[in-house]
Amino acid sequence: MSRLDQPSKNPTRMAIIFIVFSIAFALPNYAQYQFSPLGPQIIERFGLTAMQFNSIFTSPMLPAIFTSIISGMLVDRYGYKPVMGAALFLTAIGAWLRVFAEGYGVMYVGMVLIGFSAGFLSSNASKILSQLFGAEKVGVMMGMALTLSTCTLILAMSTTTMLGPMGNAFMLGAVVATIILVLWFVVMPGIKPGIMVQSAADSTDEAPGLIESLKVAIKNRHVWFAGLALFCVGGAMTGMGSMVPTALMESRGISEAAAGVVGAFLMVGNLLGSLITPTLSLKLGKFRAVLMVCGVMSLLGCAFAWRAPEGILLYAAMVLTGFTFGSGMSQLLSVAVRLPGIGHMYAGTAGGIIGTLEMAGCVILPTYIASQIAGSNHGVYFLVLGISGIVWIFSVFMLPKDLDVKA
Repeated sequence: MSRLDQPSKNPTRMAIIFIVFSIAFALPNYAQYQFSPLGPQIIERFGLTAMQFNSIFTSPMLPAIFTSIISGMLVDRYGYKPVMGAALFLTAIGAWLRVFAEGYGVMYVGMVLIGFSAGFLSSNASKILSQLFGAEKVGVMMGMALTLSTCTLILAMSTTTMLGPMGNAFMLGAVVATIILVLWFVVMPGIKPGIMVQSAADSTDEAPGLIESLKVAIKNRHVWFAGLALFCVGGAMTGMGSMVPTALMESRGISEAAAGVVGAFLMVGNLLGSLITPTLSLKLGKFRAVLMVCGVMSLLGCAFAWRAPEGILLYAAMVLTGFTFGSGMSQLLSVAVRLPGIGHMYAGTAGGIIGTLEMAGCVILPTYIASQIAGSNHGVYFLVLGISGIVWIFSVFMLPKDLDVKA
């Protein structure tokens, strides 16, 4: 097998490569969630309406919805380094636009550009990590990257106001984006399409064409089942994260501060699930069984966790519910490269389809399904999110038994 680079022989270099990848993966989250504590400043300075502010906050998700499949096809054809480098370049431009923005339009464009690296890296993470570390380690490495991303989100929300004026926070984001852009081209190995750093049974020196990659991925039913499962994971996670504090305040009379703390425990569970489950699944050799158990936990957690008695039981219920989301996200985002008929050759395009379905779930399930059915009834809203766990379980059951490999 041809190899352009073999960083795996140097553990220190591999650690540096993973750190650069993880920071690049987490950077858009940091930039987006800087907006949360700066909301009042931003609204006042630019004279925004609530709708305008929310549109800016969610705008980084747009590139992931519309470009995930295209980015996967490009990575399959041209390799991850130049394609991801271009996405990081757009993110850096967007970060600097925020620094100099004087109105809604420029700020909106800047945030959309920031979202390009998020969409590109998320949909292609399985392929990139398999090329760098081997297919058998993808789940664990993805879990670690997601853990760092969640920590970055918490960091953005808790420290941004300590940086002083709004411009200081945006300047920090721009500087970090620029540094990561440079490090990406300096540190990441230039692996040609079709070549893996570590061995794989389906390695080849021939990169597939764009149309070929799309045809193979579209025809593979396992890609669609993985995407459907992730549709449910992403939708349930987004729906719970956005509505739990409001439901606790409006339906149970819990104070704003206490409701915010309860919501934060969802993030803690998410972090733990991302970190623990990939290793647990690999040790047990029960990929599908572990994820189906998480689907059952999601069903129960979404429907009933918010009703738990206030105090330790409510916190524990939120941690367990968040744990299922982190488990599902880390496992399913990394699965493309392990699917029969996909492998590392078509993992970019397959990951793009899976990533598109994930982002669609984040928008469609809570907004256009749960909210439309429930109206203002919080109990029905969370029950609908919980029912998505049934689809999650079925979709995972339909994935190939080949995934149940013990380390």
